[in-house]
Amino acid sequence: MEWSDESCPHDPPHLTLMGSFDLRCEGKSVPISPAGQRLLSLLVLSRRTLTREYTAEKLWPDATGIRAAGCLRSALWRLPKLNRPLVIATPSTLQVSQDIETDLVSTEDILYRAISWSQPSGRHSPQEMPLPDVELADQALSSDLLPEAWDEWVIVERERLHQMRLHALESLACIHRSAGHFGQALDAALRAVAGEPLRESAHRQVIETYLAEGNTGEAIRHFEELRHLLHAELGLEPSPPLCRRVESAVGAIRIRQ
Repeated sequence: MEWSDESCPHDPPHLTLMGSFDLRCEGKSVPISPAGQRLLSLLVLSRRTLTREYTAEKLWPDATGIRAAGCLRSALWRLPKLNRPLVIATPSTLQVSQDIETDLVSTEDILYRAISWSQPSGRHSPQEMPLPDVELADQALSSDLLPEAWDEWVIVERERLHQMRLHALESLACIHRSAGHFGQALDAALRAVAGEPLRESAHRQVIETYLAEGNTGEAIRHFEELRHLLHAELGLEPSPPLCRRVESAVGAIRIRQ
């Protein structure tokens, strides 16, 4: 079904920023210009009302003030005309409409909750604190913010959310392992490794999971792969605590033999 300005009569627009930009109404994707995408993204990520001057400077940093202001007016004019405005504009300020739903708030909520599961203040199992939606949770734990965008204001926010996601995955690996759910623990740990291959804390979750389920050989193999990777990329060795952890596992095998 083709999009028309009369679409989306009831449900509020929903804006997806994790993985890729997508504005949807009534289940249908709404075409929007690249400038409009960047404008909406900036307003959502800023989480506040912006002046027109600031917005124009952020979106077109290499243009003169007059040129940037003209580009901003054009981007605003070309936004889709829905049954409710996407941007609340005054002569001097801009803010994203409160009617727009975005995945940013829900993503942060999922990541914060996942991280809190393994905090010393009180452990909870995933069954006691379930994620709100399996598909949404999977996207939050798998996708980066606007990965094809390279504006500085996107990069900073993307790195913040990326680090939160890695901590959340490590937390999930820990709590699943404690509950004896080794497959889920390993899945979360390996996702963290894929997200940052040089992150030792993620590799440690993989190794601890292998050890917990009795696959000591796999733990040693993974440790040796990590050692080779760190030496090749950074000229470093794994940290002494991790080395001692693996050495103690090897020693335990010898004692049992």
